[in-house]
Amino acid sequence: MKKFSVNFIILVLVIWQFFSVLLMAIGNWPVEVVWVNLFISLIFLLLADNFHSLLFLIVSIPFYAAIPNGRFDSLSTWRILFAVFFVKWFFQEIILKKQKLRFYLWDKILGIFLAWSVFATLAFGRFRFQGLKQILFLLNIYIFYLAAAHIIKDRAQIIKTVKFVVYTLTIIIALGFAQLFFTFFVNLDTFWVYWASFISRLYYGNYFYSVALVSNSWFSYNGTRGLRMFSIMPDSQSFSYICLFGVCLGTALTFTVSKKVQGWLWRGIRCAALALMLSGTRAVWVGMAAPFAALIAAFRNNFMKPAVKKFFWPFLIVIILFSISPLFNKGLEYLRAGGRFKENFLERAKSVYDLNDISNAGRIAIWKSSLAFSLRHPLGVGMANFLTSQNQNSLQNYQELSTQVNKRYNLPARYVSAHSLYLQILVETGLIGLLLFLCFFAYLLKDIWVFLKKNKNNCNFPVVFVFQFCLVLLWILLAGIFDVTLFNDKILMFFLLMLAITRVIIKGLPESEMQD
Repeated sequence: MKKFSVNFIILVLVIWQFFSVLLMAIGNWPVEVVWVNLFISLIFLLLADNFHSLLFLIVSIPFYAAIPNGRFDSLSTWRILFAVFFVKWFFQEIILKKQKLRFYLWDKILGIFLAWSVFATLAFGRFRFQGLKQILFLLNIYIFYLAAAHIIKDRAQIIKTVKFVVYTLTIIIALGFAQLFFTFFVNLDTFWVYWASFISRLYYGNYFYSVALVSNSWFSYNGTRGLRMFSIMPDSQSFSYICLFGVCLGTALTFTVSKKVQGWLWRGIRCAALALMLSGTRAVWVGMAAPFAALIAAFRNNFMKPAVKKFFWPFLIVIILFSISPLFNKGLEYLRAGGRFKENFLERAKSVYDLNDISNAGRIAIWKSSLAFSLRHPLGVGMANFLTSQNQNSLQNYQELSTQVNKRYNLPARYVSAHSLYLQILVETGLIGLLLFLCFFAYLLKDIWVFLKKNKNNCNFPVVFVFQFCLVLLWILLAGIFDVTLFNDKILMFFLLMLAITRVIIKGLPESEMQD
């Protein structure tokens, strides 16, 4: 295929996926069309070169739906597509062309972490099959990262890949505004039932649909009931990470595009910042303190000042939006059909420090119980076995225990988490797993810091990209104290894509391509 024709085919396939998913979402087309989309995507992957296959998989992220079948309810199309993509790449490049697989220290630590997770699950897990399924889920995304890190070769491909990631984030954020706009014309209950029955069922399967009808994180409760922005994501927390990525990646991309395109990018960054506020996700709001503090420290030390000055703006935009949020509150209350729920973003932000807040009290209670449980089980209980830390009844099988509703959260046990990335890992993989997980981030940040120090006077796009990824890491690590959203499939895809690009820049990009 010629390059221009491949790009055109990708565009046509994206348009087809958008309208096919839209028609399935409004009920005009049967969900079996998902099989058609899967078949078309597989044909493209088999015929296209590996780099364009990667781009196609990236821009298809907003359209990965659950495959309708009677056996695996939540099986998404990306699981099959990523596996086929990896096998094709591995056969062509590693077996036929004898390309050498490259693993760096943080890759090796991550591999040891996964190996330990397998051991902990098999040795200590009560529900070993569920644990191994979770590990296969993580491996399914990891092989996507591994292939991407070897396929992307030069600066031009890095820039094109980043542009496709930004296109994809833009689609998801735009769909979030469509979701918000939809609530201007229907009352709350109609929206709730429709979104669970058509959108959530299409993307995440029948079981999640049945849960979302009863309980979800789409609404906040601070005296009044407020609707958050969450787009096609299963919850507002994961959507806030999409906005986080959009803000940081969009700002980095302004360093390598024309002034006209920069103008459009800044409009998109402002929209992403607004969506970040409208998501109502306090963990990400608090997490913003880490990269903001890093920017202040860098500015005071004259470190990469041109980049630092530009990255200050998205954070200031978020702060300004919060300061004028009462105007948004009044506007949304006026526009929304029925007027039966209100927004108050400032009050929600203030509730972060309120230990008597119902949500905060629940978090503290589960933190205490998780920590106490981990002290009794220092080697962990296995992946996907966190629910056993909340219920010690050994007479129940997984199906019974996972569907048992936790009254505090009004959620089935399988959806209840430690509300902390680190406690979740501690409970499931033990102290060894947590130390390996922290070592992964420590060595990654160390390599990034060494690279940035070496290139501190060079604010071109590859260096700025690594700089923004450092900010993203700090943001995620602080937010991770309060949630486990990093393990959402789409969030992990974007995170590992950014890691793959960072790896190419730090470890493989020639010095000549670092210069403008």
